[in-house]
Order: sequence, then C-alpha cells, then structure tokens
Amino acid sequence: MNKYILYTVLLSLFFFSCVEENLNNIAENQFVVEAFIYAGEPINDIRIKSSFPLADEEDNSVPINDAQVTLMKGSQSYSLISSGQDGFYHYPGNDAEVTTGDVFHLEIQHNGIIATAQTIVPTPTTGLQLSKDTVLVPELPLREGREAVQMVIGEFIRNSSIDAIWDNPNDDLYFMIVESLSEQTDPIFPDVVTNALERFRFVSEPTNDSMLTFLSGTLVSFGTYQVRVYHINQEYAALYENREQDSRDLNEPPSNVTNALGVFSAFNSQNAFFELARE
Repeated sequence: MNKYILYTVLLSLFFFSCVEENLNNIAENQFVVEAFIYAGEPINDIRIKSSFPLADEEDNSVPINDAQVTLMKGSQSYSLISSGQDGFYHYPGNDAEVTTGDVFHLEIQHNGIIATAQTIVPTPTTGLQLSKDTVLVPELPLREGREAVQMVIGEFIRNSSIDAIWDNPNDDLYFMIVESLSEQTDPIFPDVVTNALERFRFVSEPTNDSMLTFLSGTLVSFGTYQVRVYHINQEYAALYENREQDSRDLNEPPSNVTNALGVFSAFNSQNAFFELARE
C-alpha cells in the first residue's frame, strides 16, 4: 500500500477505519517476492514466501505455492505456474522473450493482497574476454607418494587462474557464474581429491570492477565451461548496496514491490567459454 494514503486518514473516522482494516490485512498476510528475469533465458526464477519477524534468528519463512502470478510486457500477459513445493514459479511456454529495454510488470495475488512491481531489462554485458580458453590438467604422480601429488595439484591450481574482463565505463554492478556445459561428469582428480576441492569452488559476488579472476583448477570435471557475466539492474543494485549481512535482506528496504516486500529485477549477460582438458 502507498504510504502517502496515510496522510488522508484524518478526513473522516470512517475512512480511517477502512484503511486500518486494510493495513492489518496486509500485515497479517504479508509475503516476500524474489523475482528475477534474465535476457535470453527461461522465466523460472520467481519465488514467493511468507515474511517473518526481523527479531527471529533464522529465516523461518514458508514457501507460498498457491499464488496467482502474472507477468506482463506491453499488451502480452503470461501466467506463471508453481514449479513445486519451494515457492518458485515459472512460465511453461516458449513465447515470452526477455530482451534489452523490455519493460515487465509483475502482479501477484495471494490472500486478498495484490502486489505489483516493474522492472526494465538492462543492456547486456559487452567486451567480455577470458585470459585463457584452455586449461590443461596434469596427470597425477600417484605412485610417487602424497607429497608429490600435493605438489602437482598445488602447482596446477596456482597456474589455473582465468581473468574475465569486460567493459564497465559507468562503474555498474556485475556478477559472474561459471557452469559446466557437459551433461556427464568426468572427474579431474580421484574422489578423495575432488571432495577436498569442492569447498573452494569460485563464487562471484556483485562487483563494480571490470574484471574478476577465478581458479579453474578448483572445478571438478573435465569439459567445456561457460562463463556468464551479468549486468545488474538498478533494483538489485540498490538491494545489494543496502544489504544487511544475513539471510533476511529481502525482508528489509529497499523494495520495488508495492503491497509486498522484496524485489523484482532483470539482468542481461554476455557469455564466454573455456575448456578443461587433459594434458
């Protein structure tokens, strides 16, 4: 509900009682929206859950799986459906394109509340380049003992860094993901080594720099990898820059969702690729 409606409550006691009743209804049935759309990708990252008191130590929110969720672009309307029991929704068709400059409206109806939000798809990342397109993995000298194996692995990891570089003349925020394009896993090292390395897998946080470095040697499987650098929209940038250091960010301002909490934002990306191969 628009906060400025509160300024009119003194006009009459009757009007005040109606507003108060509506505000109580919103407070009791408040929910949180985490809605993200990505240019050129399926629409499947819309999540709705209950809110919870900020005084609570843990996120005890409950997924909401029975909301009515609609995306609109111009005169087109797209009805989303529940993806399961985790509060996620997706669009089952293939006719909803997300492209640069598109203006999307989101409407969510649940328990008598109609929440709305709007976002604009930002421009894509440009100029993305990788410092390496191939990383060769050495064969482990397993018969030479533990120290020899550790030395080879250490040397490999130290020399496996890859720089992802892109244009960022306006100091905008970007984030990066690295994911395998291979359907089957072909482990680089024996399981005991792989299990030890998984905890060091690179994860990017948003940055306003124009470069991120990651260690390809901390990945666990041979094959082709995709590096995708996302240009962050203003709504999410505001959320990130004003975040609290806990899991309850979307229960606090800023929010671009009317009549609910949370954020609706769009991202646009550019891809690059590299290969992990046997030496």
